[in-house]
Amino acid sequence: MTATPFEKTILPNGTRLMLIPLPGVESVATSVMVGVGSRYEEKTTNGISHFLEHMVFKGTQKYPTTDDVNFIERLGGLQNAYTDIDITCYHNKVLSEDWKSGLEINKELALFPRLEQKHVDKERDVILEEMKRYEDEPAAKVGEMFHQMLYPATKLGMRIIGEVKPLRAASSSTLKAYHEKWYQPERTVVVLAGKMDTIAPIKHQVDEWFGTIPAKTTGTIEKVAEKQVAPKVKILTKPDAQQAHITLGVRTIARGSEERFAWNIFNLLFGVSFTSRLFKEIREKRGLCYAIRSSHDHYEDVGNWSIYAGVATEKVSEAVGAIMGELTKVVESGVTEGEVAIAVKRMKTMVAFRAEDPEFMNEWYGRQEVYRQPIMTLASYVKRIESVTKQEIDRVVRKYIVPKTLNLAVVWKKSEDTRLLDLLRV
Repeated sequence: MTATPFEKTILPNGTRLMLIPLPGVESVATSVMVGVGSRYEEKTTNGISHFLEHMVFKGTQKYPTTDDVNFIERLGGLQNAYTDIDITCYHNKVLSEDWKSGLEINKELALFPRLEQKHVDKERDVILEEMKRYEDEPAAKVGEMFHQMLYPATKLGMRIIGEVKPLRAASSSTLKAYHEKWYQPERTVVVLAGKMDTIAPIKHQVDEWFGTIPAKTTGTIEKVAEKQVAPKVKILTKPDAQQAHITLGVRTIARGSEERFAWNIFNLLFGVSFTSRLFKEIREKRGLCYAIRSSHDHYEDVGNWSIYAGVATEKVSEAVGAIMGELTKVVESGVTEGEVAIAVKRMKTMVAFRAEDPEFMNEWYGRQEVYRQPIMTLASYVKRIESVTKQEIDRVVRKYIVPKTLNLAVVWKKSEDTRLLDLLRV
């Protein structure tokens, strides 16, 4: 693989522009990313980042109605947005000839929403229904529980979708004040990835649209201090649950850690897809589950790694014991050279496939810039992945898979089961 070129421009007011030309495609993915999300909220406004992301689609200064806002679909494009813990993104994918339209609507959504009170109550009800849907999805609920176990009483531990009380209290003025505080040039990154015949018109347009917004300093996030000294179990009882859903994991590394490359390869070989240890042992050999997978989340200051499985209620103890057995085995004996070689090849292939997608490239470069990380091209990433060794993986596994930071969340139809805590031993 060769390095994909990118061009970064910083406007005088602090807005950043990332351009990633991709030969051989006919589309372009545009986005406006803002470095704000649920961990920037207060308890009294929890959920407002997500609420705001919903409300902008009700109308902007130039496109005052929802039908006006949705004109990208009439161009044949794909349009959406998402809110995360530390980023909000407005994005679309259009034919390259429509790049200006794609970027303009993202500009309107991010910078100039109307946020009219007449739409607030109706959209609040939509979000409350969305919240109920999550409550009825045990697989999603157990992941949320696990996250809250790790970061209790912190802003990082608050729900992205929010809580009912602050959502009911939110008004047009609440949304406008939050937007005014956080949607500032220093937190804004404009990204285009895909076919670009020339970049001068794009740069000129971005400067015209985004460069005139007055600069304003925003606040900072509350940092999290890791204090866990013993394993924990948390159980949610859902009487109608047909299956038990478990998430088991540990505290690991922050976003910029050099250990992330070894951990990425370990995660792949241990818990992702058919060739992983967890799939072969827990599903294929023991038949304890249909779905099992591992994943990791990294933030500016902390991180975690977790394993999710859906199992029969009467087999939870057996499944947890089997997973702990695999964790113990990898801590004691490490990984094999063969596993590392296969995982590296898989990762390289995954990266190659994704590099052909303008939306992925938009996310790859945009997120790094929002988080103010040194920009790593995909070619550089692959080169670093290729250098990961068995010894490097064994070292990080033994460093982070330790009993004191083990956490187990369970959603099932039973009540508390104190015996589960005794299984959390490596």
